[in-house]
Amino acid sequence: MKKLTKYAEHFVKMELMKARLDVFANESESRGVDFIIKTSSGNYHELYLQPINLEKDRNVKIPKEDLGELKPNLWIALVLFLKDLEPVLHLIPSEMLAKSDNYIFIDNEQGERFSHLSNWEIKVFTKAFPELSKYSLTNMLPKLI
Repeated sequence: MKKLTKYAEHFVKMELMKARLDVFANESESRGVDFIIKTSSGNYHELYLQPINLEKDRNVKIPKEDLGELKPNLWIALVLFLKDLEPVLHLIPSEMLAKSDNYIFIDNEQGERFSHLSNWEIKVFTKAFPELSKYSLTNMLPKLI
């Protein structure tokens, strides 16, 4: 497993535990789910981990096959890494991906014949930060409960 992904896993677990959420690794090996979290009110949510090293990349592509059905309790745990700065966790509702704005959230549909190549794309760039900050862990916690 890539070093960045392993670090992102630990970072996400720690941040969610600090927020007083129960965090479980996905033992069922379902595609598109890396973690399951449980809130104090008993709600369960699934997280798909997506780290990005902003020193090298400006977007992430999530294969539609991997993510599966977009649903209210499925979230993209987008972890931004930038040299000499603390990582930043964003929780993006999976259903946002279906609301393609062709700016930050992009639906790269390849048609039925090439559906195995279809993906959701999230672009991360300077002008996108104000929009992405809406999905910071602090802002999204009330939506989890």
